Amino acid sequence: MDLTNGQSSTIYFTATASERSSSSESLSEKASNDPKKSFDAVVFDVLKVTPEEFASQITLMDAPVFKAIQPEELSSCGWNKKEKHSSSPNVVAFTRRFNHVSFWVVREILTAQTLKIRAEVLSHYVKTAKKLYELNNLHALMAVVSGLQSAPIFRLTKTWALLNRKDKTTFEKLEYLVSKEDNYKRLRDYVTSLKMTPCIPYLGKD
Repeated sequence: MDLTNGQSSTIYFTATASERSSSSESLSEKASNDPKKSFDAVVFDVLKVTPEEFASQITLMDAPVFKAIQPEELSSCGWNKKEKHSSSPNVVAFTRRFNHVSFWVVREILTAQTLKIRAEVLSHYVKTAKKLYELNNLHALMAVVSGLQSAPIFRLTKTWALLNRKDKTTFEKLEYLVSKEDNYKRLRDYVTSLKMTPCIPYLGKD
């Protein structure tokens, strides 16, 4: 699997202030007025980074974390135990990656300042999810879809209504693939169909 077309620097996602969206989809206050807001790295507009680049960068960050997982971490199911940080540290790190990506998706959509921009960001993440699927990064694909399915995003009916038909169809197909139905049977069948094609599988979340 070709993860990237060349050397790329890692994009660091920064923590922003918590935003609340009302039923009318308006933000209670702008993040710029929050004295607790801080930036640890570069601040950027997500719409200025292509879905292809996002998918590539996410995959470049996921790959070494996944490769670090040792067989005994999986065979012992240590990540489900109290001492998971010592018995399965790499699995824990990998599932933490899932949470970081999922929360990032939710945050960026909710912090959009207008309904139109929010819809554009939503569309951007649907396209990013599709690119992750094409890269066979199923772990990150599930993380993005999970973020889009989360209650704070799912209830933004006005935002979803602005999504074009192509994006809606794409999202529905991805939702269908990663459905929990029959213990993720469709996703498991898809991984089986890949045979020797490299992929980053979905291992779950905390």
